[in-house]
Amino acid sequence: MAVFDRQTILELITQRELVTGLIDTKTQVSPNGVELTLHKVYRFKEAGVVDFSNEQRRIPEYEEIPSRDGRYVLTPGNYLITYNEIVRIPEDVIAIGRPRSSLLRSGVTVESAVWDAGYTGRSRGLLLVFNPKGFVVMQNARLLHLIFMKLVRKTESYKGVYQGET
Repeated sequence: MAVFDRQTILELITQRELVTGLIDTKTQVSPNGVELTLHKVYRFKEAGVVDFSNEQRRIPEYEEIPSRDGRYVLTPGNYLITYNEIVRIPEDVIAIGRPRSSLLRSGVTVESAVWDAGYTGRSRGLLLVFNPKGFVVMQNARLLHLIFMKLVRKTESYKGVYQGET
């Protein structure tokens, strides 16, 4: 498995629309990945349920938190977020998201699952505010560093319920 460099990412953005909806390609494509930006913030309204077979899976309801002049003033806790960008993962690639270091230095992190080969969509993440004083995040802030890795060979495409989300 190999991690994509800036040039490979830029080629895939142009040739295969690896990531669309970038605000500024020059800023968001780093030497080793793409930085995804904040679209919306949501508050959880209830508990979720997961099981082995997904027969009882229930994703909780949530409500959008309105911004105040493009600012989200968040108290400690967890928030569902969506990104501005739409990602199209090829069948021979996976991606892993990691928080930008500025978040960590602010007592905040973003959690993300593996982005499977063949996934397409505007994904969601979990923003966790650990800082007891809270956190202010601006609309379109760069939050998640998405790292792309080449698989040994093509695999079957992701066919789960989150394909094409949001």
